[in-house]
Amino acid sequence: MVKIVMDAGHGLPTPGKRSPDGEKEWDFNNQVVLACIAKLQSYGGVDVLRVDDPTGRRDVPLRERTDRANRWQADVYVAVHHNANSGTWGDWSGVETYTYDHPQANPKSVDLARLVHPRIVRAMGLADRGLKRANLHVLRETAMPAILTEGGFMDSTIDILALRSAARLQAQGEAIAEGLAAYFDFREKKGGKGEGELPDSYEKDAPPSEWLAQEFQEAVDLGITNGTYPRRPATREEVAVMIVRAMRRLKEEWSSGNTPG
Repeated sequence: MVKIVMDAGHGLPTPGKRSPDGEKEWDFNNQVVLACIAKLQSYGGVDVLRVDDPTGRRDVPLRERTDRANRWQADVYVAVHHNANSGTWGDWSGVETYTYDHPQANPKSVDLARLVHPRIVRAMGLADRGLKRANLHVLRETAMPAILTEGGFMDSTIDILALRSAARLQAQGEAIAEGLAAYFDFREKKGGKGEGELPDSYEKDAPPSEWLAQEFQEAVDLGITNGTYPRRPATREEVAVMIVRAMRRLKEEWSSGNTPG
């Protein structure tokens, strides 16, 4: 069972966390989290813990949120937020996703961010401000891969149109869930894919996982694999063949006087 923590940032009473017109950040965050959880429930083998107050009435302290996640021994932590610049209307715009800014940070956080972030950008139809690093409590004090998403600016005359769209916020939540599904290679429950059916990711022409796509293409270019069934489990004989191909390639490099690397 994969354990996923969802965190709708802040709460309804949090000072300052609102648009210039008074729309509260938690309301935006909550819609995204609800859509994400609903989508996650379509996959098998997933358990979700929400660490903010689902009513929004209480701004749960950050320490309480991360302590709950750590005690639960979650596999990942996803904090959902929406940004602000000056607190007055402006034309800044875009989506950002944060991981912990530290040399010892869990590299799997970046792997997760790389899968989730572009999906949010597409779902919201906003500018891509990229992956960023910061020393934030929920990223620093979690014992599992953790990301914090900023799905657009509440004080942007551009982004607020997307944030006021229930369809866009639902799409954002589903995009986060789909990024998590790619990270964990989730299968849909019975009723999505039927009992015993293989997931789409096992198809012959399925795309490789985004975070391994470059290395997989290099293996294809080197002739180690033909590029089919990139995400299907390999048999022992298939593994043996790929090892032999790799060894042959190394021998060719050495015999030609080239040093591999």
